[in-house]
Amino acid sequence: MKVRRVTLHNFRGVQNGTVLLDGHALLVGRNSVGKSTICEALDLVLGPERLFRRPVIDEYDFYAAQYQEVDGVLPEVRIEVILTELSPEARRRFNGRLRRWSAELTDFIDATADALDLADDEGVEWCLPVVFVGRFDLVEDDFVGGTFFGHPEVVTDDLTGESAQLGAGLRPFTRDDKLAVRLSLPAGEPHG
Repeated sequence: MKVRRVTLHNFRGVQNGTVLLDGHALLVGRNSVGKSTICEALDLVLGPERLFRRPVIDEYDFYAAQYQEVDGVLPEVRIEVILTELSPEARRRFNGRLRRWSAELTDFIDATADALDLADDEGVEWCLPVVFVGRFDLVEDDFVGGTFFGHPEVVTDDLTGESAQLGAGLRPFTRDDKLAVRLSLPAGEPHG
């Protein structure tokens, strides 16, 4: 398994940003450029123990520490991670949650006519999109967060209030799922 893309929205010092990882990657740079932010984002999404920390996130995890409602909208931290080179066990376990990924396009290939032509290309493989969503819960007066499968995206019904729920109808990516991903790593690959 490899992390191919990390997309951050409203997380720490990053309002919106994407990091593409191709092959082996080393984060290098001076202080305050985001190295720790990327590592912390990966821990939020993939760390099996992270969600047991209370609170799972806090006000400093929000861009500009803005977690209160603004113009009727409650800000959310959103981190998406794309995992590729999945083991056969992981592909079986997460079968209905996988999408086609193009290394050349560094994006998903959807079921369009052009995409079907690309589906057999060498740089196309199955990937597992996983998303962390966190926000401040006004009712509980506390921060909440959870990790979810990023696919399939569910159309929520605004009449039932589903769209206001954390994850907006996405299926939770549980601690057991995170452990399964970690256990599917090839021998010798770092697990942490």
